[in-house]
Amino acid sequence: MELYQNRRIICLEGIVGAGKTTQIERIFAYFSPNCYLIPELNDISPMKEIRDELRKTNRISNMSEDDVIRLAEARGQIHQRLLNGTDKSIILMDRGIYTGMVYESGPLSMWEVENISKRKGVVIPDICFLLYCSAQKALERIDERRIRTGKYAHRAFHENEDYINKTKEKYLEIAKYRHVILIDTSGKVEEIQDKLIGEINNDRGL
Repeated sequence: MELYQNRRIICLEGIVGAGKTTQIERIFAYFSPNCYLIPELNDISPMKEIRDELRKTNRISNMSEDDVIRLAEARGQIHQRLLNGTDKSIILMDRGIYTGMVYESGPLSMWEVENISKRKGVVIPDICFLLYCSAQKALERIDERRIRTGKYAHRAFHENEDYINKTKEKYLEIAKYRHVILIDTSGKVEEIQDKLIGEINNDRGL
């Protein structure tokens, strides 16, 4: 029990193209070997199966209340399973409860999704960073990554200026009422990394 009480759960959230993946990789490397990474959950069971079903039935962008509840339940199951499987002192999460509120709310409000997620065991981080930048900057990064990896010939349906601005507005609305640390990622990667690690070390009293 004492071991769990001494752990710090850190989550990075934010719009697509904000540089979240880059910073998670850097933070993980900095705090290793005492850091455990909970990756984005889309390819982990049971989240993967539910999302595959939603895509096949064309409900991924038109979810019902039941779909929202199932996704929250899947996120909670995975969180609890992975947390119980590690004794590392720092838990680093690639997205979490706020992603469900912003991207997976369906017909519900973000705050209804938050309450459902808590009941289903979704983890509330000790520190949550919300990464953001302009939609134009995000799209530049998205295109650069797409060309570099060669995985996709075109942007995904949600990779457009209007969608990015809408999701940013939702995240900033959450920031008004929940304790998150806003990080503008428009600057240099190294400067953003230093700021994130500095905030984490301050929280840990280092």
